[in-house]
Amino acid sequence: MSIQNNEVKTEIIDGKEIMMSPPAFSNHNYVKDNVFSIFKNYLKGNVCVPHADGRKVVLPSQKNGDYLVPDFFVLCDRSKIKSDGVYGAPDLVVEVLSPKTAKIDRGKKKDLYQENGVKEYWLIEPAAKSVEIYLLKDGVYDLDEIYSIPNVDYDDDKENAVTSFSVNLFPDLVVSLDDVFEYVDLWQ
Repeated sequence: MSIQNNEVKTEIIDGKEIMMSPPAFSNHNYVKDNVFSIFKNYLKGNVCVPHADGRKVVLPSQKNGDYLVPDFFVLCDRSKIKSDGVYGAPDLVVEVLSPKTAKIDRGKKKDLYQENGVKEYWLIEPAAKSVEIYLLKDGVYDLDEIYSIPNVDYDDDKENAVTSFSVNLFPDLVVSLDDVFEYVDLWQ
């Protein structure tokens, strides 16, 4: 299932339909598009495939009919790709937080990704310009790090701020926060 531009995006969790469609011009969309671009360029010619928003994911533990639509994910086992979606756990999932979905992204969806063996889970908050990275260790998510762009008005230690990081699954891929948050706040 791929979402058309004019369709409202939904997920089904525990049999309940959840609407999740941010405005076309939003920081949310800039961030998810930026993340897709970073991974698309890096993974060119790789067995792992980056998937943009709009791809249905059915995790092994989900009830019949339930599915998720992550903002972005990377899948290295191409046999999980079917004509109507991905059946199985991705290797890395990114959810971009919005006021409407933050509780689900931090709660139920995080639990589902953990339970189904997603190795790396990112929560990106456009307003705070931050990236939380969780790594699966012994079947449980461990908060690896939180990276954020320093606020020039409030952060005293701007010079020592870490504004780029290596991706755990792809250690030679270094992600810059400036690239993740490019164009954020441009449209306001």
